Amino acid sequence: MKRISALSTVALFALAACGGDSQTSEQAPAGEAETPAAETAAAPAGELSLPGWFQMDAASRTVTLNITAGATSDNQYWNYNGYYGGTGTIVVPEGYLVTINFTNDDPAMAHSLGVDARTGGFPASFSDPTPVFEGGITTNPTSLTEATLPGESETISFTAATAGEYSLVCYIAGHALTGMHIGFTVSAEGEAGFRS
Repeated sequence: MKRISALSTVALFALAACGGDSQTSEQAPAGEAETPAAETAAAPAGELSLPGWFQMDAASRTVTLNITAGATSDNQYWNYNGYYGGTGTIVVPEGYLVTINFTNDDPAMAHSLGVDARTGGFPASFSDPTPVFEGGITTNPTSLTEATLPGESETISFTAATAGEYSLVCYIAGHALTGMHIGFTVSAEGEAGFRS
C-alpha cells in the first residue's frame, strides 16, 4: 500500500512538472471564454491585473465590472468569472461608483451577488442579507425562484464609500458556504484591478 502511495505521489509531481495543468498553457478554443488562469497569466500571483471584464475611468471615478455566475463549470458552476472559494480579489478605489453587470450563465441554478462584510465563515443560509454599501446587492438574493435565474442579467450600482476587505457573495442557501464568494477590496490608496 505504501509503495502505491509513493508511486502515485511521484506520478503527480511528474505531471505537474511537465505542465499537467493545460488550462494555463493553452488558449481557449475559438468561441469559448478564456479560463481565469489564462486571463490573468501575464500577472504574477498577488499582482493586480486589468482583465477585460474590469473597466475603470479615473476621470469620472467609476469602475464597471462584468461578473458572470457560472462562467465555467468549476465548483459545479458556483463561481464568479470562474473564481470561487476566495481565490481572487477585485480591488476598487475608495469613493468610486461601482457598477456591476451581473449575468447568470449557470445552466440550472439561480444565483445572486452582494457585497458582504465577511471574508470567510459564511453561514449555510442567510436571512435578510444587507450589503455593506447601499445598492450593492441583486434583487431577491436568497430566493431560488426570484434571484437572477439562468440566462438572466441584472445591473447594480453603489459607491465604494469605505476602505476595507469585503467579499462578493451568493446569498442562495449553501452557495457561499460551498465556495461561491471572492474577495472585494476597497483601496484607500487608489489601487484598482484584479488579484488572483
